[in-house]
Amino acid sequence: MVRVVRLALIGFGTVGRSLTKLVALKNKLIEEKYGVRLSIIAVADSGGAVVKEDGLTPYELLRLCELPRSAVSTFTPYGLPGAGVREIYSRVVPDIHVEATPSNYVDGEPGVSNVLYALESGAHVVSCNKAPFVLRFRDVMDSASRKGVKVRFKATVMAGTPLIDLLMSLKGYEIEGLEGILNGTTNFILTEMHENLVTYEEALKKAQLMGIAESNPDLDVKGWDPAAKLVIISNVLGMPMKLGDVVRDDLSRLDVREVFRAVKEGSVFKFIAALDLREGRASVKLTKVPRGNVFASITGTLNAVRIRTDVNEITIVGKGAGGSETAHSVLDDVITVAQEVGS
Repeated sequence: MVRVVRLALIGFGTVGRSLTKLVALKNKLIEEKYGVRLSIIAVADSGGAVVKEDGLTPYELLRLCELPRSAVSTFTPYGLPGAGVREIYSRVVPDIHVEATPSNYVDGEPGVSNVLYALESGAHVVSCNKAPFVLRFRDVMDSASRKGVKVRFKATVMAGTPLIDLLMSLKGYEIEGLEGILNGTTNFILTEMHENLVTYEEALKKAQLMGIAESNPDLDVKGWDPAAKLVIISNVLGMPMKLGDVVRDDLSRLDVREVFRAVKEGSVFKFIAALDLREGRASVKLTKVPRGNVFASITGTLNAVRIRTDVNEITIVGKGAGGSETAHSVLDDVITVAQEVGS
């Protein structure tokens, strides 16, 4: 028997649109394979929302994706200009709330309030927004436990590569720490600097032209993004840290002359995020690694993490960003939650 699972998608940027297209195009396959039909009943962006109680059709979902940014509320006859999560929930309550708003590490908004409101309303939550799990991890988990609902967030770390799932599965291991490349933007910049011996500014400009780096790249190059991921990982592993506990380097300080010297020595610079659970320390540092090191071979926007356990070391490599990759990870969590609550 096919079960209908109703979704509210909050945030309609690159990831939200990619997820919407996946649901529109893959729903038949998901239904046949998993016995679940996903029905998007609400979509919200910064300008308002669109709500359709019996679910938007695949055609309507694809039409939504053609609208300009912040314009979903213009989608007639279901548009609600200025509507936010509370108004959406006053009209429809989804089975799963998908939080795809941008991560804000100052006060966490709107993601923190959206996620906590959804949980208190009895909705399961799947999120690719890191802020609720960086700033309010315990509050989110306690709320979910109290209401008896599920929370999934594997898209917050390494996006399309299932690091969070792997860490949660290592129940018989003692995890001592991990280290790796957790930010694709800075890894691309470093790859450009080493392979073409260009300045940081030139490498950044190329990354921005290619859509890899934001116009304001501070979250990436000042280490905030990989630091946030370390905080999430620390919470998953039971040794919670705060964002301010993570020591961070600034990639923009790297001079191309230092890169040239490293290349001559047979080394490369990498932006290494490290978590030491035994010492309770975390850092994101520019680190010179020899060419034989596994991280030296991780180029472009790829990510890689080496997990140290009491038994062995486990290395995982994959894409850490991208609208499609992140959306696939979100969809995977949505299907998992739908199956768990229906079993």
